[in-house]
Formats: sequence, structure tokens, C-alpha cells
Amino acid sequence: MSTSNLVILGGGEDQLPAYVEGRRLGYRIIGVDQRPDALGARYADEFLCVTTREPDAIAAELGDKVVAAVLSPASDVAQSSVAALNERYRGVGQPSPAAVRASQDKSFFHSVVAELGFPVYAFAQSDSADELMEAAGRISFPMVVKPTDASGSKGLSCVENAEALPEAIEQARKHSFTGEVIIEEFIEGQHFSVERFSQDGVAALTVVTERGLTAMPHMISMSHLVPAALDPAVEQRLASMVDAILAHIDHHSGPVNLDFILTSDGRIYFIEMGARLGGNGMPMLVQQALGVNTVQAAIKLAVGESPELDGHERQQFVMLRILASQHDGLLTAVTGLEETRELDGITDVRLFKQPGDHVRQYTQAAHKLGYLLASADSRHELLERVDRALQTLKFEIDPHPSETNE
Repeated sequence: MSTSNLVILGGGEDQLPAYVEGRRLGYRIIGVDQRPDALGARYADEFLCVTTREPDAIAAELGDKVVAAVLSPASDVAQSSVAALNERYRGVGQPSPAAVRASQDKSFFHSVVAELGFPVYAFAQSDSADELMEAAGRISFPMVVKPTDASGSKGLSCVENAEALPEAIEQARKHSFTGEVIIEEFIEGQHFSVERFSQDGVAALTVVTERGLTAMPHMISMSHLVPAALDPAVEQRLASMVDAILAHIDHHSGPVNLDFILTSDGRIYFIEMGARLGGNGMPMLVQQALGVNTVQAAIKLAVGESPELDGHERQQFVMLRILASQHDGLLTAVTGLEETRELDGITDVRLFKQPGDHVRQYTQAAHKLGYLLASADSRHELLERVDRALQTLKFEIDPHPSETNE
């Protein structure tokens, strides 16, 4: 058991499993988030209200504390700080400079994919709205617009015509730390995610999920389902492509998450990547589906220990369904929660909001209400169980709360 400090950058719902697992492993947890009301503040032994993007400021707050390691699951923007702080405290878990850049700069990741000769699509990146509008003339609509350096679908939208483009660029710019926006050709196809954990350049764990998305214009992850319906030949080709990408960016050990689209003619288009554990409940899904605790593995790797990635593949279908609101408002009640938890196949329900909290329309990952995890022996049965749970669990939201409620 260790009494040293594990520093976790970020205090959102997707960092909370690291707080819990780190404490279970015997570490003192120091959480870092610029939001004083972040969820992590309730779970940390010590909480630093500092932006995760400034490693020098974090180090100044840490002072002479003994730090075992620094990590930031599900956050791309913090990976530069993870690398800098682990180097300062002689941690072994820092991502390579190229892996950090590929996580934080979408155009750089596109260039990596292009250099490897993989399918690419048209895009343009700039901090100038005029340059982007000019470049849009060379890219067909619909078009995806997003900040180049943000994650969690912040500022992302899909526009159908040139008239809607200026507002989409401005919204994306508001969520970019550098002010840079990327516009991309819209690719028709099925969406997937890859959760990969490597050890010394070898794939120790690979999980491919089918991603369910919200409708245009936001197109945000709504669900992940395993096993993904992929032809074995496609899976083999995908694995070799992921191997090549990770080798190219010197990412030899640790987790990585990649999103890709599979077109009807079998082409694989990589969208973006993050050199960290996936968000949107991905560790919950992996543990339910394969019996592997990737959060524990990431912590052990970060502190210089051998991660435990041997699980027992379960012959079941598993879905992680995100719970969300269709509009802003005040959450006044949650009904059917205990009944939902008792339903066949519902293995976990986690809520991040409670009555009295203000909630936001689900236009980015940070606005989720919670997670629902379900399993079944067939895909059809799984979908039926998820539908039954969603009909049972209800969120009552007042879209026009009175000033007294506010």
C-alpha cells in the first residue's frame, strides 16, 4: 500500500473512477480542476482549484509533496500537463510529445493518417473565419465544424450550407483554447470507437465499440455497444492500422482511444484520437464486457507497475447508454430509478445530477445526466432491455424554472 499522492487532472464524471480506484489502491488523491464545484472535489483528499492546462501553476500548488504519478483519463486538453508533471516528478507514465500533439491538434492527427497512406478526407484549419469560409468552397456540404484542440464534442456541429457556417465557426472558436477551428468533409458511414491498451508496443487489450450518435447538428456519442458488428477481415485491417498509427507517434505503452468511420465500401476513416482512457463511461463498458479494469491498469502503468490486463471475455452483448436531457432546465424529480436497477440485464445506473440541479441540453459530453449499463445474450434482447429501462427511468425537467427556483 502506498501513502504517496496520485494527482488526477480533471474533476468530471469521467475522471471520478480514477479517484475511486486510486484510493482503493492506497493512494492519497489530489484532484485538480478549475471549477470549484467539480464532482472531483467531493472525492479527493485534497482539491486544487487550478486549470489543468498550466503545469507550472499545478506544481506550485503541489509544493514538495511526494507525487507517485499524474494522469488525466478522458481529457485531451490536460495531456500536455500530464507529460510535463510526470517528467518533473519522475513519473513513468508520460505520453510522447507526438502522442500529446495528436491528441490536442486534429489537423496534426490527420497528417499522421495521411503520411501512413490511410484514407483521408478534406479539411481545413485556421484561426481566421475568412480563411475557413474560403476553404469551405473546396469542401462539399454537409460539413463538420469543431475546435481543433477540444474534446468531449465541445463546439461541434454539422452544417448543411454556407449560410450556417459563420455561426458554427464562431461557436467552435469559443471552445478552442488557441482560437483555431477545423472544418471537415462529412463522411457517410457507421461510427465506431477503439479502446486500445498497449504494453511495450504490443496490443494487450483492444475493444471496438459501435457508437450511437445524436442527430445533426451536434452528432454526439449517445451509446457504445460491444461486440461491434465487424467483419473479421475489417477487424484485422483495423488492428494493423492502429498499430501503425501508434508506432508513428511513439505511443508504445498505455491507453489510447480512437474514433473512426467505416464506409459502405469498406474504407476506414480515422476521425481523432486521445492518448488516454476513453470517456463516456468506456472503462465501465470494458469491465462489464471483458472483466478488465482499465482504470486500475492505467494507474499501475503510471506509477511504474505492471498493469493487469488479463480478463475473461464474456459471451454477452453489452451497451453503455448515456442519459441526457433534450433541453436546458431545472431537474425537479427522478422517477423509476430503483425499478430500473431491478430490471433484468441492467447492471449499473449512475446519475451525476439530482433534483434541484440545473441541467443542460445534451450538446456536449459534459452535459450528460448519467450512464446506464446493460447486458444480454443477444443484440435484440439487449436493445429491448435498454428500451425498457429508458421507459422506466424518467427525468422531470422544468424548462422554465421560476426565479425562486434559480
